[in-house]
Amino acid sequence: MKTSQNIQNYLENNGPSTVAEISRALERTKADIREQMDQLLAQNRVERLTAAPTETAGRPAARFGLIQKTPEPLVKGLIAGLMGFLKINDLDQEKEADFIELVNNALVTNFQPRGYSCASRMNQAVAYLESIGIRTTWVATRSGPKITLVQENISILFKNPGLSKKVVRQLIQKMKEKAVGP
Repeated sequence: MKTSQNIQNYLENNGPSTVAEISRALERTKADIREQMDQLLAQNRVERLTAAPTETAGRPAARFGLIQKTPEPLVKGLIAGLMGFLKINDLDQEKEADFIELVNNALVTNFQPRGYSCASRMNQAVAYLESIGIRTTWVATRSGPKITLVQENISILFKNPGLSKKVVRQLIQKMKEKAVGP
């Protein structure tokens, strides 16, 4: 089994742990665990927890924990229920724009691109979009990156094709701006 999967299994079974604890338990070097942790942090699979104040001198060791995923059926059920409650087809233009902005801000909040390379940050944006059900590709052009929509699953939840297109279009634009700037 891969080291990253072993780390996730360990954290699931033992809760938040330090690199040293994981290293001892998995019989791997601390450097190997740190390398894997960096990758898991970039993939939003684990999080660095704030250290509690200690009685001993020195900086406390960072603890890492798994990021808890909300079950997909629960999310879909809640969204479908909220959409029914909103009577999405009765929105005027101002409320529709506010709704689109609210949804996109909620979706973009968790995306934090890392690295110096624009290509790396765009790849992270495409991977993040795919993780929320929007498959895209991107190519570099003279005027900047161009993102192309391949498939999206938002229209299934909204049951309003026009609104879902607007949400996806604006979401892709916001992701691009967050990854490489306007």
